[in-house]
Amino acid sequence: MSVKIMKSIQKRENANDKIYTPPQVVDIMLELCEYKKGININVLDPCKGGGAFYNKLDYPKSFCEIDQNIDFFDNNNFYDLIIGNPPYSILDNWLKHTYTICDKFCYIIGMYSLTPKRLKTMEENNFHIEKMILTQVPTWFSRSYIIVCHKGIKKKDNNIIFDYKFLGNKCLYCNKPCGGANKDHCKRRSADKECRY
Repeated sequence: MSVKIMKSIQKRENANDKIYTPPQVVDIMLELCEYKKGININVLDPCKGGGAFYNKLDYPKSFCEIDQNIDFFDNNNFYDLIIGNPPYSILDNWLKHTYTICDKFCYIIGMYSLTPKRLKTMEENNFHIEKMILTQVPTWFSRSYIIVCHKGIKKKDNNIIFDYKFLGNKCLYCNKPCGGANKDHCKRRSADKECRY
């Protein structure tokens, strides 16, 4: 990834690649990928942001964060697990790099971003979806898939575990109804650090 592209993401005023993941979603993802503290696996949060994932991980853990000049694409260490919310505008390159530095990853990806082409590329890199959850984060634009992918040979009888998590229609930060014209409704967007009314 070029420095120019990464700097443009870092300096965006409308940072649609900076999406803050609510703690409840982080908990769902940690449970789905069967992460437990104290199991001594090497974990990477590839885009730390405010630390929603990183702060819930146990050592050994590492992070990348473009705003701290720690570029994911410069990280060539190997990890047992990568977990996070990747930037959608560079998802193909992000996944390509992910395939080279881990055995397993858990990402939340926009529903329409999990395309047949990306699934084919994933398989060509010997990664396969083991589990997935469809959900709608109330303050986000569209539905998302949480996927757990593992490197290895896919068995013919290996079925994907699929589930749906309903997260309600209230903001996961302030617990007020989302959207709408009502002044008491939360107007928070996915890139906002604070709730707005």
